[in-house]
Amino acid sequence: MNTSQRYQQVALGLLGLFVILAILIKLQFSPLMGLDRQWLAAFHASSLGQHVRVWEWLTLLGSPLVTGGFAVILALFLWRIRQLGWAAMVLTALISGDALLLVIKTFVARPRPTQMVVVDTGYSFPSGHVFSTMLVAMILATLLLSLLKANWLSWTLLSVIALGVLGVILARLGLRNHYPSDAMGSALLASGWWFQVLSIFERLRARRTLKLSK
Repeated sequence: MNTSQRYQQVALGLLGLFVILAILIKLQFSPLMGLDRQWLAAFHASSLGQHVRVWEWLTLLGSPLVTGGFAVILALFLWRIRQLGWAAMVLTALISGDALLLVIKTFVARPRPTQMVVVDTGYSFPSGHVFSTMLVAMILATLLLSLLKANWLSWTLLSVIALGVLGVILARLGLRNHYPSDAMGSALLASGWWFQVLSIFERLRARRTLKLSK
């Protein structure tokens, strides 16, 4: 099995789980809806749920505008250092991922939780903040693993990236803008979509290499 096929299998697995979750939410599957409300209420009542100012800052940092802008700057930097393939992958994942997210949000049309701490608009599933943050995190993780050896520095940076994603997830729950399944679905969609983009570009690279070798 080549690299493209491995990426494709991972993508199909993650996206398959996302589709199942989206169908359950669209059908308003009672056990899942009940768990969502219970977990959200429990989190909001806990000590973690009281740090509203922290959650507001993390929400700002994890907003699609900020993370999308960072991804564009990263793509320009990669283009500047002549990593054209990586730059194209980043922009492709960002633009197509945002379009896919909008379509899914409109199709599922899940209302946001009631009694939001900070009022937000639009549909709830999946979370745009978590999706964009997770997508950028997957891009950075892939670049780190590709460019750096597996050592203490790379693992430290990966841990920081993971904590950033967790912080944005907790922020969206803390402000009651999303249900837990919204965050879970966003993480599945972002990671699955990134692996799908990796699979496509790896397949194109292999074909180009094959043509050049003839």
